[in-house]
Amino acid sequence: MAIVQPSSPLTAAGAVIADEDVMRGIELRQLRYFSILAQELHFRKAADLAFITQPALSQQISKLEDTVGVTLFARDGRKVVLTPAGVTLHRELDKMFEQLQVALRRTREAASEREFRLSIGMVEYTNLPFIPPALVRMQAGYPGLKVQRHEMHAGLQFEALHKDIIDVGIGVPVTMPAADSGIKAWPILCGAWVAVMRADHRLASQPGLTVADLAAERLIFFERPVVPHLHDLLVAACKRAGFCPNFVYETQQSQMGVSMAGEGAGLMLGAAYIFTALPAGVTMRPITDLAPLAVHLFTRAAEQDALITEFTEIAAEEARRIQLFLDANC
Repeated sequence: MAIVQPSSPLTAAGAVIADEDVMRGIELRQLRYFSILAQELHFRKAADLAFITQPALSQQISKLEDTVGVTLFARDGRKVVLTPAGVTLHRELDKMFEQLQVALRRTREAASEREFRLSIGMVEYTNLPFIPPALVRMQAGYPGLKVQRHEMHAGLQFEALHKDIIDVGIGVPVTMPAADSGIKAWPILCGAWVAVMRADHRLASQPGLTVADLAAERLIFFERPVVPHLHDLLVAACKRAGFCPNFVYETQQSQMGVSMAGEGAGLMLGAAYIFTALPAGVTMRPITDLAPLAVHLFTRAAEQDALITEFTEIAAEEARRIQLFLDANC
């Protein structure tokens, strides 16, 4: 009969060495990709959120599984589920990433005694849905973070960045900054023009509208000073279609416009991303002959502040989630 000897110090050391080998073989990006896929349980959506291709995501997940030595996801056709090992890793990684955020924040605090402030230029009326979750994530990493918002459309943000009035600009630009302007710009969210209306409105039965369909309608829109170039763009489109828009109410708050549309006071116009959570009995239809509106992020091209760059990365990621929702539902 074989005698089983207790684990020797050598065996234990060997296990430690094996764990160290595993750790050396794992890349932080693989763990991040795993966490995104574990949350979405959909390879295409997870790849979009991770800003990589689906084959690249699959390859990185396979490498992680090979390195760890366990299967993390069970694939059954189009369905993806976490294995028990995957559930455990997902739970433990959540703790690890939270601790990592705390460690990074404390490191930055130790290197700088400044108060953490973030100054954002944007138009609050536009109700950009990715801003709240992005700020919540930032505050989780920087509990003392103070956010200051400057009400300004994209046309004013370039100069404000040069003058250090704002750290980040967010808006729909008329023209892009020149290559030598010192301003970096990139699109993060695109939404069609839509008309919000009661579900029983006569136009609600149409899958899409044209500007000409608005000729006989009472319209609700934002005041021109809020974003002049978009206001003028809509008016010009209506005139090309042969009519002057009948604005029965001009507002500074999108929710006020939605409420009035729900009461039947008129059609509320705006970008689809403004209306991601409509109340019951209210719907929206795309205006197909108006070019979609692309929201951009603007920063100083030479920006090196970690707080600012982290916010832009998080905002872009949250905007991507909204974009996936819009693509699937609008």
